[in-house]
Amino acid sequence: MASLFSALTVAVGGLTAQSDALGNISDNLSNSQTTGFKSIGTEFESLVTQSNATDNEPGGVRATPQYQNDVQGNLVQSATSTSLAISGQGFFAVETASQDATGQTNFTGNTFYTREGDFTLDKNGFLVNGSGYYLLGYSVAPDGTVDTSATNPIQVSALLNNPVATTSATYDANLPSSVADGFTSTASTVQIFDALGNTYNMSFTWNKVSTNQWDLNVDVPGGLGGTPPVDYTAVVPFTFNSASDSGTIQTITSSGVGSGTGNYTVVPPSASSTAAQVQFGLDFNGSSAQTLTLNFGNYNAATGLTQFAGTNVSVTSFSQNGLAEGSFNNLSIDNSGNVAINYSNGSTRVIAQIPLVQFYAQDQLQRVTGNAYEATITSGSPRVSTAGTNGAGTLSSNSLETSNVDIATQFTDMIQAQQIYSANAKTITTVDNMLNTIIQAVQ
Repeated sequence: MASLFSALTVAVGGLTAQSDALGNISDNLSNSQTTGFKSIGTEFESLVTQSNATDNEPGGVRATPQYQNDVQGNLVQSATSTSLAISGQGFFAVETASQDATGQTNFTGNTFYTREGDFTLDKNGFLVNGSGYYLLGYSVAPDGTVDTSATNPIQVSALLNNPVATTSATYDANLPSSVADGFTSTASTVQIFDALGNTYNMSFTWNKVSTNQWDLNVDVPGGLGGTPPVDYTAVVPFTFNSASDSGTIQTITSSGVGSGTGNYTVVPPSASSTAAQVQFGLDFNGSSAQTLTLNFGNYNAATGLTQFAGTNVSVTSFSQNGLAEGSFNNLSIDNSGNVAINYSNGSTRVIAQIPLVQFYAQDQLQRVTGNAYEATITSGSPRVSTAGTNGAGTLSSNSLETSNVDIATQFTDMIQAQQIYSANAKTITTVDNMLNTIIQAVQ
């Protein structure tokens, strides 16, 4: 009789274990389309009441979850630039928050971990995933210094990019050596900026004075300020080599020679630099005076400005480093986790860096609602690293990690669980029949 009752108890335990297994399978299947979801297997552990050489008391079975947090899901493309996927080990550090009646975001200070990287910008400029978790990262100063002392919710707040005054420019061109004296080129123009972001045209016109002698005529309308604005004009004489290093810049005549309303200064070459540079002194209305250094290549070298064969001035590059005011355009995130704001004026500023968090025993993390995890004693302490370093995976923007659930495997496990459940139920039926037989025998 004792063995029959033990068999009954064991069979009930078997039903419970297979019910737990079916529950895990159901959880997996329901989350087979959840971004970054990690499947849960089931481990069965035998229970022993008593076992020796002459006696074995049935103990039954216990089902425990087998977390598979270390199994990579497939990466798929996303149309959202702020969508992120981790290729390799690591989790995103995230935080929960609530909003008060004024719309202010209040953070709880509790850190969680997730692989769900479907982040988008909310109305306050924070990066939030589909489950409502806020992405944490290191702050990056305007000079590019990364503050790794703490992680904070990443927020886009610098929606405007200040204008940048033009301080340097580069001019690469070839002057035709075979044209007659008195030849005058058409103007080449580049836009430059003052400190307020106002644009001005800086034009270059070349006049051939004699063999290997050229005058550069510089014109910047309004470049000397005043009321009415005075144009900046200057004439800069160039001499080109005729023997050794022929066709390359030999000298640029110092300021004070030539004509014009503006001042310029030739930067003399030195032992450490043979750059051919001229500095122009500009002064725009409403903005402070600014010096523009223009680089013509190098003395005695076929770089930048040259005088070789040709019939006209051929400009290959005329560029400058100034910018107008820019407004927020979009975010971009690279494989190292650098979060950059891209502005409408073409400039880019890195505002944060996303670290990845690793655990020695990541399968021991505690699951919480929203496809996230909490650290536990058995998971070990979090180890924070820059993406792609110290064993951490790399980041892919415009990508998402799919669930690692294999539906075919889940269906196979479901069939097995169903059959084993039925077998345990059959055991209960058999024990019930045997008990009825005993009861009828004593009646």
